[in-house]
Amino acid sequence: MKKTAGILVAIMFVSGFSGCQNKQQKQTASGAYDLYEAYLTVNEDILSVNDFQFIDLADQYWINELNLTIDDMPNGYYIYDPSEELLTFTLTDETRYNFYDTEAQFLSADDEDRLYTTTNLDDFLAKFDTDGNGDLGKTPFEIQVLADGQVLSIREIFVN
Repeated sequence: MKKTAGILVAIMFVSGFSGCQNKQQKQTASGAYDLYEAYLTVNEDILSVNDFQFIDLADQYWINELNLTIDDMPNGYYIYDPSEELLTFTLTDETRYNFYDTEAQFLSADDEDRLYTTTNLDDFLAKFDTDGNGDLGKTPFEIQVLADGQVLSIREIFVN
């Protein structure tokens, strides 16, 4: 009985440590990747990433830790951005860009889904780089990055 209890405590201890990691590694057919939520800047094939953390109403730990109130989360979320440190990654010809074509720039106006996927960086920049300087503003994105620093995909996080 003591042995079983010891094993159970060891499993809980190890799983507790694994739950404290900042970035989860996921697995795809092309390999393991890290996942970031971030604001972006593009300079040719270099992606600068200011990562942050989305906190929603279910994240009670962070709500309590940051002393957030419902007034801080009027749309049901809060973007916690404790650092201005930028990470840099490489865009490739295979990088997938997924975003909502709300103004029918690339999809038919009849298309109800509005989710557009492309590997064309120019299409992505046409949608988000309004002044041509590479800064994509305060639009949040989810980025999948391979271990070698190549960006697998960028997905717009559509917020209201």
